[in-house]
Amino acid sequence: MRRILPVMFILSVALAGCASEPEVKGPSPDSLNALSEEARSASVQLPEFVREAPPRAREAYMLAYAHTDLLTHMPCYCGCGSSGHEHNAHCFIQDKGKDGNVQWDRMGAT
Repeated sequence: MRRILPVMFILSVALAGCASEPEVKGPSPDSLNALSEEARSASVQLPEFVREAPPRAREAYMLAYAHTDLLTHMPCYCGCGSSGHEHNAHCFIQDKGKDGNVQWDRMGAT
């Protein structure tokens, strides 16, 4: 009986650890809604291939336009380096001129 008690204690602790709910990671629904609102408020003329894309793709392009500087610090892992992409912004925007002219990239819409 003395040998069974420590084993039972260890098993009960292990099972209690397994029974806990996993920690949820990722953005909250509120932060996603805020990003969607921000995307809708971006003042930019999207190209036709983006206007015909699903709503989430349109949001992504508008957010990429609004936060191009941030995306230039994020590496891209889609394998588009051979196409001249240097960072995540290049999946949406090839060039953003000081005059407001935007050269769009189709990668983000696919």
